Amino acid sequence: MMAVNWKRVAAISLPLVLLASVQLVGCSQVSAKTLTGGVEQYDVAKGWIPEERLGLDDWKKRVAPKLKVGLAWSDNLLPASSGDAIWVKIPDWLAGEWHINTARFIRDVGPPNYEEVTNIEDDAFGYQQDKNGGYWHMLRVPATNMTETDSHYARFIHHTQSGSQLTPAQFVIEGENMELRVSKKTGKIDSIRRRHDRYSWLLVGNSVQADDHVEYLDQAHKIQKGSEGTVKARPTKVAPYKRIDRTPDGFDVRQSFIDYLTQHGLQELVPTQQ
Repeated sequence: MMAVNWKRVAAISLPLVLLASVQLVGCSQVSAKTLTGGVEQYDVAKGWIPEERLGLDDWKKRVAPKLKVGLAWSDNLLPASSGDAIWVKIPDWLAGEWHINTARFIRDVGPPNYEEVTNIEDDAFGYQQDKNGGYWHMLRVPATNMTETDSHYARFIHHTQSGSQLTPAQFVIEGENMELRVSKKTGKIDSIRRRHDRYSWLLVGNSVQADDHVEYLDQAHKIQKGSEGTVKARPTKVAPYKRIDRTPDGFDVRQSFIDYLTQHGLQELVPTQQ
C-alpha cells in the first residue's frame, strides 16, 4: 500500500482481519480526516508531542521512537509533508478517481486465506497532463494516508515511494511505511507495524484489479517469515481525471511538474495551457 492524490480511506488489517492496503498511490496529503480522542494528560505532561507536525528528520528523532501501543492519537504525531516530489507517468486508463468496497487477503504460503471483507478505500491518480496529453502522478516523501474499517482507522507514514508503468496495462507503486492502527472506540493506538508494499494496478479486459502485496518488517527491516500476502480488490472508477495545481498544504503542483520536465530534458512535454 502506498500512498495516490492519495486519498485512501479504509482498510483491512493483515492477519488481524486482512490488512490495510497502502497509499502508496500518490498517497499523500488528501485524506485529512482528523481523528478524535485527544492526547492524554500524562502524554501532554511529558511535553514530547509537538504542537505542529515536524519535518521527517526531526520526526524520526523526536516522535517515531516514542510511538507506542496505548498512546492517545494526535494528528501531530504524523510528519509534515515536504517540498520533495517525484513525478511518474501513468497509463491513461488509470487517471481519475477510484473506489473500493471490499477486498480479500491471500497468504503467499499456506492457510488461512481470508474471506472477502469490507475495505473502503478511495484513490485518485494523476495530478497533471503534459503537452501531448499524457497523465502524470506525483509522489511525495514523506507521505501520509488513512484507511478505515468498522473498528479502526489505519494511518500510514510512507518513508520511501517509487512508481513505474511496467506495461500499458500495469502500474506499480512501491515503498516502505509505518502502519498505526487507531481504535475508533478509545482513540488510542492499538498496533504499530512496519511494512513494505508493492501496490499493482492491472487492466484486465474491461475491468481493473488492485493487488497490494505486503511484507511486514522487523526492527532490522528484515521480512517477518509468514507475514507475506496480497490484498486483492476490484476498484470501480467513480470520477474522471481532474487536474490538481495545488495541494491542501499549499504545495505548488503545477510548478513542480514544469520544473521536473525541464530538469529531466523533457521541455517538449511542458504544457502550454495555464
